Amino acid sequence: MQFSHELIVPETGFPFKLFIFEGSGGNYYRERHWHRSIEIFAVCSGELEFHIDDRRWHLTKDDFMIVNSNEVHSVDSPLPNETIVLQIPLKLFEDYFTGEQFIWFSHEPGRRDERFMELVRELYGVYCRKACGYDLKMKSIFYQIMYLLVKDYRLTEVDEAFVRKNKNLNKLSAITSYIKENYTGDLTLEEVARIFDYSPNYLSRMFRKYAGITFKSYVQSIRLDYALKDLDGGRYSITEVALRNGFSGSKALARAFQKKYGMLPSEYKENKKIRNGH
Repeated sequence: MQFSHELIVPETGFPFKLFIFEGSGGNYYRERHWHRSIEIFAVCSGELEFHIDDRRWHLTKDDFMIVNSNEVHSVDSPLPNETIVLQIPLKLFEDYFTGEQFIWFSHEPGRRDERFMELVRELYGVYCRKACGYDLKMKSIFYQIMYLLVKDYRLTEVDEAFVRKNKNLNKLSAITSYIKENYTGDLTLEEVARIFDYSPNYLSRMFRKYAGITFKSYVQSIRLDYALKDLDGGRYSITEVALRNGFSGSKALARAFQKKYGMLPSEYKENKKIRNGH
């Protein structure tokens, strides 16, 4: 099982990131991952499957999901959908942290909140139209959403186990960020352990326990993510894609790619050409 830490960078000029979910076309699966930011998925049409820890959620039109900081989750999008994603940096909630420097939100997707969904839709609509003063309007709507999150969905008492897990994933996030910055090189467990002042055995156990994956598999999953983006771009040959992303050659990329995506990189490129009408 492969999943990763995702670094969220806010939109320029705004304290958040807003976009349409990348799996809107269907036939898409985002593997288990986590990030420091709070993330909201608001389904405007179609449906999504969410997995958080051992729980599964089925979201349909007008449902939304709040994903907490460092909450490991995956998203399955087998059918076309329109889902707005709002990502909010954790630091914006600092005034509402508990004594453990922690905040947790809870929402059952089946419980509808028309006002909340209306605000998310309005936020995206204003963003798309970009009329005069849209930046001020967006910030106004955004802080209304923040207010509802804190007022209606923040838990004032949280199980200690959640707090501990959050702290450990925080530690792991620093390591996974380093891996994402250096995945093209020859990363080894021993080297990364030395950089972060852990023993190799401890770092290995840390990945297995809190990320549910081996160090080696994690590094490979990052390389595959970036290799897929290069293949989508169409600028590089398969050998170039392999070498640009830390693989020893095209055969190593092909083995890993087929294991994860069920096809060879060459087949993926050919299918993409057909989809694009070339």
